Order: sequence, then C-alpha cells, then structure tokens
Amino acid sequence: MMKGLKKLVLHLALVLFLTIPLQSLAVNPSPISSGHAACFVYHRFDDNRYPSTNIPASVFREQLTYLAQNNFTVWNLEELVEYMREGGSIPARSVVITIDDAYLSFYEKGLPILEEFGYPATLFVNTGNTGDADYMNWSQVIDAQKRGITIGNHSHAHGHFLNIRESEERKKAFTDDLMQAHSLFGEHTGNIPKLYSYPYGEFDQLMAEILMEEGYWAAAAQNSGILYNRERLFEMPRFPMGGPFATVVGFIEKAQMHPLPVISKDPQNMVMLQNPPALEVIINKARIDTDRIQCFVDGTRNCITEVREGPGNIRIKITARSQLNGRRSLYTITAPLLNGKGWCWFSHVWVNTAIKED
Repeated sequence: MMKGLKKLVLHLALVLFLTIPLQSLAVNPSPISSGHAACFVYHRFDDNRYPSTNIPASVFREQLTYLAQNNFTVWNLEELVEYMREGGSIPARSVVITIDDAYLSFYEKGLPILEEFGYPATLFVNTGNTGDADYMNWSQVIDAQKRGITIGNHSHAHGHFLNIRESEERKKAFTDDLMQAHSLFGEHTGNIPKLYSYPYGEFDQLMAEILMEEGYWAAAAQNSGILYNRERLFEMPRFPMGGPFATVVGFIEKAQMHPLPVISKDPQNMVMLQNPPALEVIINKARIDTDRIQCFVDGTRNCITEVREGPGNIRIKITARSQLNGRRSLYTITAPLLNGKGWCWFSHVWVNTAIKED
C-alpha cells in the first residue's frame, strides 16, 4: 500500500547508555526515527460477557469513521514494520489496528466493519485455542487472511513465561511453545508469521532475542504508547481498546498522541524486584514543555517523582507511593509539546510474578 514512500530519508540516533552522566548526554539526539504511528489493540467485539476486553461494534465503527473523515493512513502492521526497518519516514496521521486472541466475535462483528472502510488489520492468533468455543477456527483465520487481514503469532498456549524464573528453563519453554505454534501455522496456512504478540504483553530480552533468531520482524506488547523507534520493534507499544478505554473520545485522543522522546530507561526488565518499584528515564527535552510533565501509576497520580535537568535532557525517577497490588501495573509519563500542538506519551509495565492468574 505504501511501497512508493520507501527510501525516504531517516535520521536515527544510536542508543545511549544509562551509565553515562547526565551532562554527557546533552549532545546526543533522541533515538527516534522520523514520524510515528498510534497502534491500537482490540480483543472482543459486541461481547458483553467480558466487558474489560470488549468494545461495542457501534463504537468501533465510529472510531473508524473518525479515521476516514480525518484522512488518517491505516497501515498494515507488517508493511509498516518493513517500512521502518528500511528507514522510511512514517507520514503524519498514521495508525495501526491489531486484534489479539482471534475470538469469534472479531470474525463475526469486527471484520465486516473493517471491510466497510477498506482498512487492514493484524490478527494475532494463539494456536492452542483455535477452533475452541468462542474462537475462530482455521478456516475462518484463512478466510480473514484472504479478506485483507495479516496473521501474527500470539503463542500456542498463551502462557505466563515470566513465571519461569530460571533463564534456561524459560528459554526452553518459550522456544517449545513457539515451535508448536509454527507447526500449526505451517500446517494450516502454509506460512510462519513475521509478527508476534506477547501473551498478556509480558516479555523479557531473552524472549525478544529468541524471536529475532527465528526470523521475526517485530513483536507487540500491551503497554500504551506510540510506535516510532526502529530500535524497539520487539517491544512495540499499543493502546488498549477494551472496557473503559473503548470510547470514541479516548480513541481520538490516542490517535493524535506523539511519542515521548525517551533516550533510555532503567530497568529494561518489567519484572518487579521490589515493591513499589522505581523507574528512571532520560528524555530529550528539546520539543517538550518540561514544566508540565505528568506521571501516573495505573492512571492515578499516586507517584513520587525526582527530576534532574541537564543541557538538552531531563532525568526522571518515578516511584509509586504505595505497593502495587496487581499482577501488571503501569507507570505513565506525559508531557505537552512546546508548540502546544499535542501531547507526548510513554509507559512502562511492571509484572509482579508472585501474583498468579488463570
């Protein structure tokens, strides 16, 4: 769809190091590519039995109507990733639509609406559930593919891999699960996907490296944010569109969001080693209003922030005021652009592996 835009100029800065003093970082630009895209993740459509992951079909149609009326480009995620890998400059007003789990409600309710608008999407399939009650079967997956839907891998068993603490054991479990999924994709579709979506959005560097070794192009998480950095294609952020987030107003707000130019973060890992955990990020402050930076813990301002400014960068340390009680918790940083024409967004997910869930 966007092949003609390839080979445009890309200005990338290389990754900086957290161990470098703040004043040394001032001469380094933010490691971002030109342009950005808001990526959204959906699960169920018109399925009120599961409100936290559901979106009314009428709201989904209104969201797509907004994109059409405001001249947004809706990308095929695989094409966008290829475009970014080759150094393309993402055009303004770009969005990506993804769907996790391949629930039957997408095939029956979501897919026809996408077809009304002629928009592509990526469907991440967990192969262990394909054909079960409430899930699409392989014939429906293949039919969706013929109707313009890119198929991605969402694992076989949809497991909590981070619960496996020993790295070699986790590596084997993740690799075995990956091979099971590959076998079924090969048998039923004849192709191994190039894109992966981490179950529950939980991952670590080991899992990302295995995907790279197996030839994947990118992997999607579930922390909210803007896709913009070619160096971070194996931790692609996505805004959730389910439950209280599944609104037209919220969708419009996120579609217009800009990336917060994060240079580095510490820690890289999402597994909590202490509770509450501390997150430290270094941000290029050239285009943001640093006086209006906001920090949130699971959507509330229940956080302690420590800020150090340098000539060109700002270092922010965030710690929740109280212990985090859920398995997954979100630290979010937002700031307005200096020109007043939008807001920037960044988030980091913490996983408490001591909390088990079905």
